[in-house]
Amino acid sequence: MCRKHDMEGPMQKATNRSWDKVYVVIHGPSLSCYKDQKHAKQDPSSRIHHEAALDLSGAECERATDYKKMPNVFRLRLASGGEYLFIAKDQPEMELWINVINSTCSKGGTAPM
Repeated sequence: MCRKHDMEGPMQKATNRSWDKVYVVIHGPSLSCYKDQKHAKQDPSSRIHHEAALDLSGAECERATDYKKMPNVFRLRLASGGEYLFIAKDQPEMELWINVINSTCSKGGTAPM
């Protein structure tokens, strides 16, 4: 998938708002982004840009209906106020990710992704 860090927090745009191609893994109540599957498996602590895992507790995920530049874009809003946009390859994949992330957010548990 591709990911864009949109907001650092409430009313604060992210410093780097470019799109990055990422490999996404949900583990427990967190979401991690890696350069690729190989890096995720070899060293799970080596996330892209040396970022911490995103805490999904209290987060919300939905289709980004206001984003018109590309199709199949969904938004992840963290409880901290941070926001990320993700591009899925198609609508079924987008809906799957939204459902899995929301399920993880509400349960605080592990999702099968």
